[in-house]
Amino acid sequence: MLSRLVRHLPNRPDIIEVKYSGRSFSRGGIANLDQKLKARYPGKQFQILLPYENWKPGQWTTNREDANLFSLLDHYDASQLPDNIGDPERFDNFIIYMRDAPAISGGCGDTNDCLYQCLKMAYGSYSNMPQAIEKPEYIKDYLNLARDDPIPIACIEKIERLARSIAINVVGDHTYISKSPAQRRIPLTLTNGHYSLTLNPDRKHPSFECKRPKKPITYQENEVKDTVEIYNGKEIKPITVQQFQKLKFSKNYSYVPAKCQESLEKAYIRINAERDAFLQETKKLGLPIDISLLDWNIKKTALWLFEKLSVGIPANEPLDALEAQWISKAMMGGIIWAQNNWKGYGRSYDDTSLYPSIQQSALNFPISKGKFQILKDFTNHRGYSHFGIFRASIEKKDTPLFRYNYHNVYTHIDLTRAKALGLQVTLIQDGASNALIYEKETRIRGSVIFGEYVDFLFKIKNQGGIAGQVAKRILNTLWGALCQRKKTYKTLTTSSKSFDFPDGEVLDSIVPIGEEQWRFQFTNPGNPFKGEYPRIAPFLLAHGRKFISEMVQPYVDKVRRIHTDGFILEEDVNSSPLIACVKDAFKTLKALKFEKEGECHVKNANQVHPSFIGPEMYLAEIIKALKGVILAGLQDGYGKESYLIKNHVNYIKKIESANNPEGYIRYTAKKLLPNEESYYEKIAKIRAKYPFNPDLAFRIIKVYDLYKHIPKETKEAPPRRKLTEDEAEDVLDELLGNKL
Repeated sequence: MLSRLVRHLPNRPDIIEVKYSGRSFSRGGIANLDQKLKARYPGKQFQILLPYENWKPGQWTTNREDANLFSLLDHYDASQLPDNIGDPERFDNFIIYMRDAPAISGGCGDTNDCLYQCLKMAYGSYSNMPQAIEKPEYIKDYLNLARDDPIPIACIEKIERLARSIAINVVGDHTYISKSPAQRRIPLTLTNGHYSLTLNPDRKHPSFECKRPKKPITYQENEVKDTVEIYNGKEIKPITVQQFQKLKFSKNYSYVPAKCQESLEKAYIRINAERDAFLQETKKLGLPIDISLLDWNIKKTALWLFEKLSVGIPANEPLDALEAQWISKAMMGGIIWAQNNWKGYGRSYDDTSLYPSIQQSALNFPISKGKFQILKDFTNHRGYSHFGIFRASIEKKDTPLFRYNYHNVYTHIDLTRAKALGLQVTLIQDGASNALIYEKETRIRGSVIFGEYVDFLFKIKNQGGIAGQVAKRILNTLWGALCQRKKTYKTLTTSSKSFDFPDGEVLDSIVPIGEEQWRFQFTNPGNPFKGEYPRIAPFLLAHGRKFISEMVQPYVDKVRRIHTDGFILEEDVNSSPLIACVKDAFKTLKALKFEKEGECHVKNANQVHPSFIGPEMYLAEIIKALKGVILAGLQDGYGKESYLIKNHVNYIKKIESANNPEGYIRYTAKKLLPNEESYYEKIAKIRAKYPFNPDLAFRIIKVYDLYKHIPKETKEAPPRRKLTEDEAEDVLDELLGNKL
């Protein structure tokens, strides 16, 4: 006998459960009972659940649709199922859930403006929205709706026409697929009568935000003692490096490094003041940001904010290994040049937020795959540059206005600038692809992808104060985070077992991280990037170099130092500055601002080009620099048997014992710095490793500066000079006597 049990689900009166039992039900019989229920209750949605090892639901259907019953074949291919397992022919019971059909309109609050709020969030703020939709009442008036009416999904196409610059797609309880060609695509979800922004499944969604604030702990590393000091706001406690590595990933605490020469107590006060000030200012702009919910981390905050303000931006198309390699090789920093040992009166100028200004401009950046080609020139028949990356040879000249690429891989921006400087540019012709071209459809304007992010933070930055300082750091962090390289690490200790290198990855470096402990760093050449939009990096950096080069060119005979976004000119103390900067330049993106002036001495600076250091110079300079590291280390508390001291002593001995010292140094330079990127990675690691030993870090960096500018044509290690028996005895005595 058929039994039917009907009830509302506990605390959910909007959902009715109807449970059938008392007979054996076929699939057809279940479908018939479903249709009878639909005929009795039109306007509802229904879902059938069948008893397998547990309840298996079908899809929701309406009274205009056939019943949908779960089947194993909907989830598995028949060949994957064992012979004795399949869909049952009959069931002893089943359940039908019934609920109201979802609304075809969306709205919430007194005025039902959730759709407008989604559009505002997609644009970053109402001030960035098209004037026609910048207020919710404008939209309602255009649609002939009352001010408090919800907006039907059928009106979405009209809103697109009103705004003119957006494409809106809706999924959820109902679906709308846009036909608009606009680049700004806003994905919405309509569920339970409410519009909300949809996270793009192809975009990376950082799960940084915590449900409750983490407690901050400031810390400082002491590499001499191999300890870390931590401060929780009450007491300072020393722990070992190994203990710290385990604590770093705590769910309840965030570990924040103190700045160089900053006490733990002052760092603790500073980060709390920064968190409070930034939260207060962002509340005023309608998007409160609590850094304590983002692990007290500037990079995580930048990525979180970018995701919030770029929901309508297309995802980056995945890179293949070859394209990733070209992008990696084309990535190089700003122009860094100086007239070494210059002394005189100088004035320093700096570009206001150079990279953010480029990001939010009308310049294009690629986010989809490029096409590899073989071209004769980087310009087309009309003389316009192809947009892309090229393998090219550029005439070498002693100029501070251009930066050469170690790999001979340049963007079209670099090649255009080189040509403007009178340098001969030739694409490499060796039968392989020499161009990676990004057509118009693969690119997006910087203002579309970054505009809201830059505008939001620049407003806070211009207000100054503590919040302004935080905003500046977040503003300048994003592009690096979006182009960040992916690294993997393994740790080796004396007590650990040997490990295999990760499959498909190459070893980048081995770094001592404590007593008898080393960190191995690896990268995957086929998937080297961790950031979401790595394609933008070569072009963003190239635009930065071009801007500074063009800015400095009229004063090339006066320039004494260039560093990325700033430069120093030799000027007359009694004359007005050569460059007139506007009073509020620091508040204007890309404006040149006056930094400071006075007597200058450029020393230990990078040279223009590696080939400008002669062999008669670098042999003596390298040994002198190595001795400088040893002396600085000893003065800083490192013992004679420490790795730092012994390693640099060993370098000097190897140079002095080589049959061809100059060849040995060139070999070492090539081994330590195989490419342009490795130099900057080394420098960054040195600065991070010795934040509280600035003199020692400076002296080590000086060694790498010298190695960087040494020709690396030697391919094999030169043979060492063999010692006589007496010489060997002297060295043995020296080693046993712990002499330097």
